[in-house]
Amino acid sequence: MQLQPGDEAYVTAEGALKTPTSLLFILLFLMRGYAAWVVSLTFAQDRGRLLQFFYTTTEQFGIALLVGLPALFALIMVSQVKQVAPVWVRRGMRWLPILLGVGLLGDGWLLASLISAIWPTFSVVKGALVFGWFAAAWMLLFSRHLKRYRQLVMQGEG
Repeated sequence: MQLQPGDEAYVTAEGALKTPTSLLFILLFLMRGYAAWVVSLTFAQDRGRLLQFFYTTTEQFGIALLVGLPALFALIMVSQVKQVAPVWVRRGMRWLPILLGVGLLGDGWLLASLISAIWPTFSVVKGALVFGWFAAAWMLLFSRHLKRYRQLVMQGEG
């Protein structure tokens, strides 16, 4: 691994790469449909009623799962980064911003449809989701730690 001065913040004491908090936030944000699905599985009485709290239609829930697929693939990739990243992970890291960008665009469309379904009423939850979407987009575009993490993984070690 070609560490440069200042890279100490990106590596643990054992020499493994630290997963950026911005990447974890983006993955969790995009995979919230899967989180709602898992929570609904634990709800014994009426799983569909609990999902209707998050999504107004079944199609929106399906789209949320579809939007989360790139993030799920990225999570699998990130989980494989050990001392030495496998070749497929190093190659996949090149596509990480595009994968997450496509997921964010799809999620933006989903959020717009969710907000338009309750327009003009205000919902704090929907407002927080819009704020989270902008925060995730900002992190994807401008996070130095995420960019350096990708560079170190693509170098062949991590």
